[in-house]
Amino acid sequence: MSQTEPSVPGESYAAEARRQELMQLAAEQGVGPITDLDSLKADFWPEDENVKDFVQTVREHRRALGM
Repeated sequence: MSQTEPSVPGESYAAEARRQELMQLAAEQGVGPITDLDSLKADFWPEDENVKDFVQTVREHRRALGM
């Protein structure tokens, strides 16, 4: 027996409508699927710094922003 989530009336319609809106927005902005993970690579952190320093900096910035 397969398990499925309970269906909420109109939920699939709303989800499909939102998906269509997002697809239209992506098309208008010229956004496509990511095909190369290297394109996501950023060089904002010095290579000689270690991961612990990076994590600590991120946490400090989040605390400063109240996150």
